[in-house]
Amino acid sequence: MRRIGGFAMALLLAASLAACGGDDAPATAPPTTATVAQDVVPFDGEPCSLLSAEQVAQATGYPVTGVRDEPPVSCVFDLATGGNVFVFVSVDDGMGRFGGAANLYEQYLLLAGDGETETVDGIGEGAVCCPFRTLAFDAGEGRFFAVGVAGTFNALAEPLEELKALAAAMLAGL
Repeated sequence: MRRIGGFAMALLLAASLAACGGDDAPATAPPTTATVAQDVVPFDGEPCSLLSAEQVAQATGYPVTGVRDEPPVSCVFDLATGGNVFVFVSVDDGMGRFGGAANLYEQYLLLAGDGETETVDGIGEGAVCCPFRTLAFDAGEGRFFAVGVAGTFNALAEPLEELKALAAAMLAGL
């Protein structure tokens, strides 16, 4: 049996929780969610090119012990936290993937309609954060990205400021 990686497990958890809704969920979603999937422009670079190990270490305060390319849409930076904690970057390749950044952004917008996530000002065209320690954002021109912290909660349990710094670094490098 194939083992599911930490990033994949984090995305599965995030999406499955996002898909859960009670009978009292609002009947309408924020208007921007209807066009997200239709407007995606594929990222044509490598996800690991969006951040350097130095940028991740500077933003998180933890040295990076390894960088793993997890094709086709993610990159993982292992952190020296004394536990299993890592930063991941997710892009969108325009294929409508479950783990793609546009899908995550759209799911977070739906949760914002329920008050379960918060919008974050000053990041691209729009950003939504954090029940799953992930910031998903619209970089403009149909480009969607996400950056998050996964693993144990012994470090970076409330990473909004770190995620904002990482997103800003990603946008600056585009």
